[in-house]
Amino acid sequence: MRKRRHSLSGRLLLLFIVTAVLLAVVVRTGFRVALDRNMQELAAPHLAEYVQHLLDEMGDPPRPENAALLAGRLPLQIHLRGGQHWSSRDETPTLDPRRTSSRVLPDGTFIEVSRGRQGFVVQARRGDVVVTLAPAGFELAEYGQLAVILTIVALLGVLVLTYHAIRRLFRPIETIQAGVARIGSGDLGYRLDIKRRDELGDLAASVNAMADDIREMLEAKRGLLLAISHELRSPLTRARVNAELLDDGPVRQELLVDLGELEALLGELLESERLSGRHVALDRQAVDPSALLHELIAESFPDVPLQMDLDPEGTWISLDPIRVRVMVRNLLTNAIQHTPAGRSAPAIVSRVDDAAWHLSVADHGPGVGPEHLGRLTEPFYRADPARQRARGGVGLGLYLSRVIAEAHGGTLEVTSETGNGTKVQVELPISIER
Repeated sequence: MRKRRHSLSGRLLLLFIVTAVLLAVVVRTGFRVALDRNMQELAAPHLAEYVQHLLDEMGDPPRPENAALLAGRLPLQIHLRGGQHWSSRDETPTLDPRRTSSRVLPDGTFIEVSRGRQGFVVQARRGDVVVTLAPAGFELAEYGQLAVILTIVALLGVLVLTYHAIRRLFRPIETIQAGVARIGSGDLGYRLDIKRRDELGDLAASVNAMADDIREMLEAKRGLLLAISHELRSPLTRARVNAELLDDGPVRQELLVDLGELEALLGELLESERLSGRHVALDRQAVDPSALLHELIAESFPDVPLQMDLDPEGTWISLDPIRVRVMVRNLLTNAIQHTPAGRSAPAIVSRVDDAAWHLSVADHGPGVGPEHLGRLTEPFYRADPARQRARGGVGLGLYLSRVIAEAHGGTLEVTSETGNGTKVQVELPISIER
């Protein structure tokens, strides 16, 4: 089961959101507690003096007409109870017992001060008369809602800026990831263009240095292999000439066969190394695949029974004929070698459509197990080394065929079923010339 991928930038953004929310809650709670505890104590004495002045203006007992004049002149709600009932508004503000402080004025008036929805609510008692005062036209709830909205908008703005900052911070990591993938795919000439004086810059430089080292090692390996192959050709030629001078007999024939296999091995090594580079120089020509197959089979396998299902001749496509002949020869040789006596002959099928040339070569041999199937196109890999050696193979035929197919921009796929043979399918994209 594939584990779900978690973005590092997303984690950082989530951490920032959680931190910001917790910080906002802590600050709001602390500020509110401090306000509740201190503001009332600071404001209560001033409010008491102010209330006493207002009560004096309303009279003793308070008269509604005086209260009405005050309510019209000042931004106040005034509510009278006891004696004469009068109110400047229909709804009377109430005290919050949790946020109420009290004091007694010099004339005996009992005053309670509370912070409610309308701000500070003051209730004064003189005997049976209760006067309630509250600001008019000012709702803390409305301002609180506005403050919440503004806070949310500001928080969202901060989150957007933070997101872009995090994306900018992690953009070099994405570039490094893409560069590593490109280098890993074989583009060893690619280099990361990240010039930073931090850890990401150091990482990019390390990736570039790694690519340089890998390229140098591969070039050294290729150069060594080509040099060895080239240097072996001269003594191999001399050995063949000397073998030809021997008296005819089993020893001479076996020696010539071994020398022929060695020559073929060197040729396949050189060709595979030439084709394994990123910039392969193919000698493309207009080729009729059916005519090429007929000619190749007549030259290389004249006496071998084959089942052939080929398109009619007359379709011309762009291929490298020499290398395609090598590929087809290797595929047919493998199929013939792995078809035991008494079994149906190997089958070759060729079809050309508007997109590709489809070629398949199948034998009716014992097949290979699934544990070997994925490695058959690796160099020098043999599913049965002992049997393969007895038949003269070295494990380069399928590898070279795959390299030739990929050099044409195509694919080579091997399928097999134990007891029912092996099938190789080649697909080469083409430009059709009719």
